[in-house]
Amino acid sequence: MNPTPLSYTITDTVIGTIVLVGSERGLRETHWVRDAAEGKRWVSERYPTALEVPGFFQTTIEAIRDYLAGKGPLEVPFDLVGGTPLQRMVWIAISRIPYGETVSYTALAGRVGFPSAIRAVASACGANPLPLVIPCHRVIAKDGTLGGFSMGGLEIKEKLLGMEKNAEPIALVA
Repeated sequence: MNPTPLSYTITDTVIGTIVLVGSERGLRETHWVRDAAEGKRWVSERYPTALEVPGFFQTTIEAIRDYLAGKGPLEVPFDLVGGTPLQRMVWIAISRIPYGETVSYTALAGRVGFPSAIRAVASACGANPLPLVIPCHRVIAKDGTLGGFSMGGLEIKEKLLGMEKNAEPIALVA
């Protein structure tokens, strides 16, 4: 059986330049980069057979821009592959956290049936291939602090949570 061919595009958003990689089934990975040249290098190293297809992700790009403009949840199809069984369970659980709500790493560990695996759950959040789509920014520390965020750092996580809470667009990040 031949693997599903992958396509990619690179787009600018108010929170930076993002590479989108996916198949006809959905988005497979997103990755923040400094610019398009870095994005092309990243794709060539990670997905050497992926083809750049600028219009392929137009609906997804529009959904991301609407989401970042505070127009509601980001709902796009994804083609989740890879990860350990625990990581996949965590990613699916994260995808079910409602827009505008947060869950602690501890509570998330309980939701996936491994209440003592808090560090493994936090690690799975960090390995999330689809930040924004699988909204790991909604996972915070038990004491209410933000924890980490692999796509853009804590400043972006804070802006995303604030945008979801207040339905206000995110201002351009320098």
